[in-house]
Amino acid sequence: MSVSGLYHLIESATVGDSVDLKLICQTLDVHIKIDNNLQDLCKIGADKNKKIIIWLNPKLDKKTKFTLVAIALAEYIIHPEKVTSHGVLYDMFFLRELNANKATKLIMLATRLVVPEHIIEKISNSLEVQFSNDSQTDNFDTNAYIAMANYLPEFLRCVIKESSSMFLIDNLSIKHY
Repeated sequence: MSVSGLYHLIESATVGDSVDLKLICQTLDVHIKIDNNLQDLCKIGADKNKKIIIWLNPKLDKKTKFTLVAIALAEYIIHPEKVTSHGVLYDMFFLRELNANKATKLIMLATRLVVPEHIIEKISNSLEVQFSNDSQTDNFDTNAYIAMANYLPEFLRCVIKESSSMFLIDNLSIKHY
């Protein structure tokens, strides 16, 4: 998948102020299953039929599940060979380190798979205003958006503005599927 193909995929799945992650999974033929035997939080890999599956621990709440699906899907887009050959596991320690990893390709892509660019800009601006004396001129309620979203608040607070992150995403080498 080319970078422009990735942009088109995200654009085509964007509806208003959110991105339809389920549609992206369907488009990429990635399946989601609950695994009662999974000890970690999430695993992405290929099953015996070579289908890409995201397995989720059934004990997870809805926001954690959606967050892990976004991250696992980003992993598959960036590292398809790693996912198909070994699989990737995510545990509670991975989630604790989200903020420390927000400038990584993985988290930047994962946030873009679920939050439209215009909302990322608003969230980023809102988070910047918290650390400055500037008055906020936009009436966007970041806290309300984050509270209503299907994703963990700490994940959504990892968004980085287009000007900063698009350089890195533009330079992503995305493997052919």
